[in-house]
Amino acid sequence: MGSPFDFLPEELTGHILSLCVTAPLELSAPRLNWLAHSNSFSSKRRDPATIRTRLAPLLVSKDFHRIAISYFYSTVHIGSPNQAAAFFHSLRAREHLIAPLVRRFVSAGIFPSLGAILQCCKNIIDIDFRLDTSPTPSGGVDFSLRQFCDALDGLERISRFTLRKAPNAYLTLPRTQYVLTRLATTIENWRCLESVNVAFRMSDDTSQALLALAYPLVSQSLLPVAPRPLFVSSPVFTASPPASPSAAGPSSPAHGGPVSLLTSALAKSPSLHTFTTHVPSVWNETILCVSQNPALQKIVLGDPRTGVLITGLFMAEAKNHPRLVELIKAGTSMVRTRAHTLGTLGNGMTFSLSAARCITKDYNRYPIFYIIHVQIST
Repeated sequence: MGSPFDFLPEELTGHILSLCVTAPLELSAPRLNWLAHSNSFSSKRRDPATIRTRLAPLLVSKDFHRIAISYFYSTVHIGSPNQAAAFFHSLRAREHLIAPLVRRFVSAGIFPSLGAILQCCKNIIDIDFRLDTSPTPSGGVDFSLRQFCDALDGLERISRFTLRKAPNAYLTLPRTQYVLTRLATTIENWRCLESVNVAFRMSDDTSQALLALAYPLVSQSLLPVAPRPLFVSSPVFTASPPASPSAAGPSSPAHGGPVSLLTSALAKSPSLHTFTTHVPSVWNETILCVSQNPALQKIVLGDPRTGVLITGLFMAEAKNHPRLVELIKAGTSMVRTRAHTLGTLGNGMTFSLSAARCITKDYNRYPIFYIIHVQIST
């Protein structure tokens, strides 16, 4: 007696198997280093979770393997150097079969074998990797990092790009700055790039911004002063004063660091329509620089499920830039608050209730968050 799948169209069978063998787009959260592994007797048993993996449908029959193999390798997750080495070993054994199937690539770090893997997989359209610290004590730029950045230059079909950062991968480290600088050049060659997600807070690293943070009084005294007009009877040809870094506009990468080069490259990307990042704590011009892209349609700040409060230093300054506000409204769920006074108790204590609702198209999907404020008057 034949299997019920023998009577189904192969397209329908492939769709069913794709739901079983395709990996999720995001990596699972890494296990914390200080959490010890369980050594109990129950963990040594044959856990069904170790058997019912994405690999199980490929072992059912030859037909299942033939149909599901393309979905199995469509999304590749690399979580450790050992996984990178193991996948590269499988890739070298059957490169003609595996390499053309890889469409999405997700990595938890920049591992030694990653560059060689990307050089083989030329059909990747979605890449997601995380900036990490160097395994070497020096923490500088090594051969594997250069090989990885060179491999990114060879990927010409990238349409979606996600950049993450480890908590200890500071933007001032040479390794991080090298990757961001190379990415600025690489993004200019990705002509099909449509969506970018920078999953961390970007800081402005232009020379004027750094000077303002270090010496606020000195930076104000160095602002250009308008020259006084010369009252003469004959025409005088005077040279225009040199342009300051701020006069060049927010998209100018002059005297900028790696972040400024990256945002300037995103502002020039011809097909970019969606930019996602975290809300900065204070105002800086990184997101403003990206908003200068004429092809950009929306900017997504924070988590779309929870929304972003309208109040805040960044949002208060962003209102002065109409183009930036328009893009944020098109892609970001805004949250507004409304206060209601409940009454006054003894000792001059007043309670007020604030309700915050997420302003999105799906207005009724999100709950109302209540915040209780207590004011004591003397």
